[in-house]
Amino acid sequence: MKKLLLLFLIILFVFTVGKSLMVNVDVRDVCSIEIKSLNVSLEGLPKIDAEIYNSGSLPYTFRVLIEGENRVWSSKISEAPGDLKRVILYFLPSNETKMKIYFCNKIFEREIEPKEKAFHEGGWFSINKARVYSDFIVLEVYSNVSEEVVIMPLQYPENLIIESYVGRLKTGKNFVKINFEGEITSERNISFVVASIDGKYFSMNEVKLEKKVGLEYWFFYILDIFRIWLSRQ
Repeated sequence: MKKLLLLFLIILFVFTVGKSLMVNVDVRDVCSIEIKSLNVSLEGLPKIDAEIYNSGSLPYTFRVLIEGENRVWSSKISEAPGDLKRVILYFLPSNETKMKIYFCNKIFEREIEPKEKAFHEGGWFSINKARVYSDFIVLEVYSNVSEEVVIMPLQYPENLIIESYVGRLKTGKNFVKINFEGEITSERNISFVVASIDGKYFSMNEVKLEKKVGLEYWFFYILDIFRIWLSRQ
């Protein structure tokens, strides 16, 4: 009986001491980002090629912004912890070009080296119409050449995020979809650059964004979606 009592006291002592020595480990959620690689090419139309790594413990979405002669945004990209995503963006460099990554209500910023680069502007491309919908713009682009091109905004309000288009234009009329984020409450003029990937063909256009309403909105919405699908065939 005494042995059982002694064993019980020993167990109770060990349990009490062990509990008092327990350490609470507080694992905090971390939202962080790293640029694993960053290559800048000035051959043809300048571009950055970056690998973005989620080095934290939280998933998030991010966008990359290049601020040079113009402001160029990437699409919105989702990234889980440990993911590595590649981002390629074409842009017009200035003497003070910056790369910014927007994520988790934070901004990661880095300066990049390219200086201003001149292009010979010609009448290779023209934007005849631009219609704005809830979250995208449809451009009616006439091309004198069949080329892989970039269409990117040049001058537009800072409260808007306007993405770029990268793809092939055929000779003649093309319909192109460009996504945006923000609110366009009225018709306004916006400038776009249309340039071939190799930088050989370069045009700048200012176009008025048409904002349809009512039945006219839905008529052109359906028509433009069909035209975009047809242009890709």
